[in-house]
Amino acid sequence: MIAPPLSLPWWEALRHLAEPFELMKFTLIYEGDLPASANSSKPVYVSQIRNAFHDQLADLWDSHIILRQLQRTARTRILVTGPPISAARPAPYTPAKLPDFKEPIPPLAPGQVDFCAPIQVPNSAAYLPLVRQSLHLACAVDILFLRHEDPGALVLQGGDIDGRIKTLFDALRMPSEAEEKAGGVPTADPLCCLLESDTLISDLSVKTGRLLGDRAKKHHTVRLSIDVTVKVLRVMSENLCLVGE
Repeated sequence: MIAPPLSLPWWEALRHLAEPFELMKFTLIYEGDLPASANSSKPVYVSQIRNAFHDQLADLWDSHIILRQLQRTARTRILVTGPPISAARPAPYTPAKLPDFKEPIPPLAPGQVDFCAPIQVPNSAAYLPLVRQSLHLACAVDILFLRHEDPGALVLQGGDIDGRIKTLFDALRMPSEAEEKAGGVPTADPLCCLLESDTLISDLSVKTGRLLGDRAKKHHTVRLSIDVTVKVLRVMSENLCLVGE
């Protein structure tokens, strides 16, 4: 591997190392109905499942010190003022001090753009996705899929598993304007969701198992344990705190 030029800023030099970085991990839990999408989406079910993830993701934003730091660093100016940093004399590295997560997030400075800002669906509510294109993020998803059927079956009485996973992916991402109108009003504004788009899922692993309990009354119930690994695809000063997890 060729070493990066020493004249680069340190975060630019870090880009020349192995990417993506896979360092931030957390787990989401869902228990309830998960119908297969079949040939058409089920926007009402998708909206209900999306709403069910809000409290977990909102708690993650509020309590995870790295995400609290991300809300401070994921900002850039529209216009950069002042002389550029000289290549011969790069700016010295100063380690960032992570603040206490209870400290309030400072307001935007004049001319700044917030990459963590909620994204507005036209004529509708706003959504707060964690994994988004503006921060050059993707994620790997590892699912433990428990349901009232034999493990490993590909075609199930409750619908084929690929269709159920498609329904789940629709619920993990923010909706389009048409999808939201068909699915109903979200329970929060902004509503926290995992993905800006399900195309940001780079890796998928599914392990099936038997869900034990009242099979007769809850035949279509599933329990999902979703391990999420956030990937930094391109290291920038705005997302660098994710690399330091």
